[in-house]
Amino acid sequence: MSYESWIAFKHLTRRRRTGFISLISLISVLGVAVGVMALIVVLAVMTGFDRELKAKIVSVNPHLRIEKAGGIDEPGAVISRIRSWDRSEIESIASFVEGQAIARSEQNAIGVLVKGVDRFREDLSIFGGHLKWGTLDFEPVEEVQIEKRFFGLFKREIRRSVPSVVLGESLAQILGVGPGSRVSLITPFVEEGKSFSLAKAETQTFIVGGIFRMGMNDFDTGLALVDLKEAQGLYHLGDHVTGLSVRFRDVDQAEKLKSHFQFELGADYWVRSWMDMNRSFFQALQVEKNVMTILLALITLVAAFNIASTLIMVVMEKTKDIGILRALGATRQGIRKIFVLEGFSVGLVGVVFGALLGVVAALNLNPISDFLEETTGLAVFPSDIYYLDRIPTEINVADVTTIVALALLTSILAGIYPAHRAANLNPVEALRYE
Repeated sequence: MSYESWIAFKHLTRRRRTGFISLISLISVLGVAVGVMALIVVLAVMTGFDRELKAKIVSVNPHLRIEKAGGIDEPGAVISRIRSWDRSEIESIASFVEGQAIARSEQNAIGVLVKGVDRFREDLSIFGGHLKWGTLDFEPVEEVQIEKRFFGLFKREIRRSVPSVVLGESLAQILGVGPGSRVSLITPFVEEGKSFSLAKAETQTFIVGGIFRMGMNDFDTGLALVDLKEAQGLYHLGDHVTGLSVRFRDVDQAEKLKSHFQFELGADYWVRSWMDMNRSFFQALQVEKNVMTILLALITLVAAFNIASTLIMVVMEKTKDIGILRALGATRQGIRKIFVLEGFSVGLVGVVFGALLGVVAALNLNPISDFLEETTGLAVFPSDIYYLDRIPTEINVADVTTIVALALLTSILAGIYPAHRAANLNPVEALRYE
C-alpha cells in the first residue's frame, strides 16, 4: 500500500478532533447511497413500466391497423390481396369491428369499448392465456322460455339463442355479473330517412361466456369481446368491418412495413402501427423518466458538495500534518492524491451500499408495497391510475453500471478542489504557528 493510500485510510477511520466533520462525512456517505438507491429503483420501475405496457398494448391491439373511411366493405378481398404479397413476416390478418356502447346489468351500467373479433382468423391466444373463466369460442347459448296464454291454460316453449360476450374481470365486478349472467349492450344507431336522420339507441342481450384478466386496468375495466358477426349486427354494418388487424412474427416489423402497406393499398386506406396509436403516451413516459432521473441525480450532486466541504475542513484540520509531510519530502502530487482518494473512498462506500440497497429494493418492490398498504392503508400503486395491477420492475445492468460510474466520478470530482488546495499549501506557512 502506498503512503498516500495509507494516510487517506487513516484520515477516514481515525477519530477526529472535530466530531462535526465526522457527521458531515456520514451524511455524505448516506447522501450518495440514497441517491444511487433511488436512481436504481426509479429507473428499474420506469424500464419495467415501459416494457410491461408495451407487452400489454401489443398483445391486445393489432401490430398494424388498416382502416378506411366508412369502413372496409370487402375485407376478404383486401386480406387476399395482402396475402398475395407473400410477406413471410405476417403471422395473421383478421377483420375486426370496434364501437362504443353502454354495458348494463341489473345492478349497474358503464361505458365500454365493444370489439368484434374474427375467431377463425384472429390470434386470441393472448386473451386465452389470461382467461379466468369460460372460453373464447363465442358460441351462442340456447335459452328456453315458457310463454303462457289464456290465463296460463296454454303454455308454449320458445327456444332462442343468445350471443355470448367475454368481459374483463374488473368490468364484470362493476356490473356485478358472473358466468352465465345476462348483460345488455346499448349502442347508438342512426336511422336515415328521406329527409331526416334520427338517432336511436338499440339494446341487445348477451350471456357472459368468459371473463379475462389482462392485468391492465384499461382493458380489464373497459373492454367487451363479441363475435365479429354479432358486432356487425350490433352496429348495422352489414358486411362492412371497421378495419383489419395485422400481426407480425416480430412486433418491430410493424414500423418497418407500415410504409409498404400504405403504398400498396393506396390513399383510400389509413395504415397505422401500434406505436403510432400510442406514440404520445410513450413519449410522455420517456420525458417522465428523464425528469425523474435528473431530479434524483441532484441528491447525488448534493452529496458531492458535502464530500467537498468535508474534505476542505479536513484540509484545514490537517494543515500541520500536510506541512510535515511536505517537509519530509512528499510531493504536491502525493498530497493531491491523498485527498482525491478520500473523496473517492467516501463515494465508493456510499455507492456500494446504495447499489446493494437499490437492487434489493427493486427486486422486492411489490412485497414492500403490499406491506406499506397493509400497515398504513395507503395504496402505493393504485391500478386505476397506473394502468397495471402490480409494480413492474426490470433491472437494466447498463443503467446500474452508468449510475455507479457517474456517482464515483462525481465523488472524485468533489475531491479535486480540496486536494488542489492541500497540495498548494506552503510547508513553511503550515508549520509557522505550530
